Amino acid sequence: MSSFFRAWYVFLGLGFLTFLFVSFLGQAPFALSSAVALPTQLLYRTGSNLRSIALSAADRRNVRLENEALKTELDGLSKAKRDLEIEVERLSELLEIRETQTTGAALIAPVASTSPGSILKQLMLARGDIHGVKLNMPVTTIGGLVGIVTDVTARTAAVRTITDPQSRVGITLREHGGQGIAVGMPGGRIRVINFIEDAPVQLGDTVETSSRGGLFPRGLTLGQVVEIPQRDPNKLRIEFVVMPAVDITTLLDVTLIEPQ
Repeated sequence: MSSFFRAWYVFLGLGFLTFLFVSFLGQAPFALSSAVALPTQLLYRTGSNLRSIALSAADRRNVRLENEALKTELDGLSKAKRDLEIEVERLSELLEIRETQTTGAALIAPVASTSPGSILKQLMLARGDIHGVKLNMPVTTIGGLVGIVTDVTARTAAVRTITDPQSRVGITLREHGGQGIAVGMPGGRIRVINFIEDAPVQLGDTVETSSRGGLFPRGLTLGQVVEIPQRDPNKLRIEFVVMPAVDITTLLDVTLIEPQ
């Protein structure tokens, strides 16, 4: 027989004896009542302790659930805060481009992807016709010109960048004048062809859009001259190589300009 059952039988026996003494004597001896009280108090305290443990476990469970709910809410607030910060950054960039490049800057578009090819360089934007994107919208950043919109769907748009060999942009040299055509090159650079000088071209000169061609606002930066091949003295038009001002592969957002 287990110790639990032995204690239980002792408790019942003592209780029965107490009942008999109370019935015949009126009051049980102190020693007997103390012996009965001890297991009774033990059972009562055990029950109280079990109840306290159960309540404590329920409280801990409720606290855990409340903490999880608060963490979820905090994560949501943190994401909303970050979304607002990003939107403020975008609007600040749009305002700066309106002030420094052109008042025609219309909207900011996130870059969804960049073409993986090494020759054709295109961007896919996560904005389209329903957002106000149109064909032939010039695409720029604070750093300089990116390209032009060549295709639009309801929610996306394709951009041919200035490093794409199919790209053609009328350019001039800032402060030095001249006229030429910027053509994209494999490897991410730009070649200027058919350039007519107003002043000798020098390494480090800034190349920007001219009014030639009519697709781009004047004065948007393309990049800096990094290479001037040996020129043929019999030719009036020269060529040189330009390093783009904007790294197309790292763009997260771009600004679209109303078409000319």
